[in-house]
Amino acid sequence: MAGSLALAGCATKGTNPADPYEPFNRKVYKFNSTFDKIFLKPPAKLYKAVFPAFVRKGVNNFYNNLDLIPTVGNDVLQAEGKWAIRDTWRFIINSSLGIGGLVDVAQTFGLQPHSNDLGLTLAKWGDKHSPYLVLPFLGPSTIRDGAGWLFQFALYSPYVYINEDAVVYSLLALRYVDLRSQLFDTERLMDEALDKYSFMRDAYLQHRNYLISGAEQDNGALYVDDEKADAKAASTAGSDYVE
Repeated sequence: MAGSLALAGCATKGTNPADPYEPFNRKVYKFNSTFDKIFLKPPAKLYKAVFPAFVRKGVNNFYNNLDLIPTVGNDVLQAEGKWAIRDTWRFIINSSLGIGGLVDVAQTFGLQPHSNDLGLTLAKWGDKHSPYLVLPFLGPSTIRDGAGWLFQFALYSPYVYINEDAVVYSLLALRYVDLRSQLFDTERLMDEALDKYSFMRDAYLQHRNYLISGAEQDNGALYVDDEKADAKAASTAGSDYVE
């Protein structure tokens, strides 16, 4: 892809086949870590300390409900009719009975949380092997997933249909604070890692490979079991994961 050629000129090749731009990625990772420490972690701590769990859960449900819009779009692009119907019903039920998505009522009807994105769509139709790439401000990704995120956000993210910039920026800011507040528990694992960069890279690639393999589509789970993800990642050929 064009992105691969562009990066090749600004980064020395890494030793991991899945991470050919490792020197460049490590620099971006360091920048992101500094940005997180200064701008994301403090408000996330305050958010978690001030608002009770049920309020934070409602906020997270609201954003997950918004994310169902691109999820349904990618269900259709992947010819996953069953998931397109299920996710559409999740969105309708939670948007109405769930008070705009604040309450996940759809689970009581057996419609479990599910996510999909353009990176997975591109992987399904052939681009399964993509170099690892750390994006400024966004974090771990691949060239495929990064391009998918950009086009998905520009084409059918719900935020692009909001005319007020202040509303969009406020929604995005709260979303990132909400997501960051959920990572404090996993920081303990990061702190125990000898190389935090490699730990995050391997975890990301294993998780994405697990989703690409189709296991997530089979059980409808939004989050995956690490041991299953590792086994699936190691056994699936032609994926992003490298042992």
